[in-house]
Amino acid sequence: MKTFQVRQSIHYDLLVAAGSEQEAILKSRVIPLTQWETENTEITAELVDETEEIDDY
Repeated sequence: MKTFQVRQSIHYDLLVAAGSEQEAILKSRVIPLTQWETENTEITAELVDETEEIDDY
């Protein structure tokens, strides 16, 4: 059986006026996602485990 980890990343774009990168990050955390513009969505799948299933008879 193959086990995959699937991750979806959504990239948002928002301009925030701030004096530093840290201040911009702090300000952006309190802004609702509905005010952000979605740039693109990326979905990736990574093979985590691949084992052969053995049937017990």
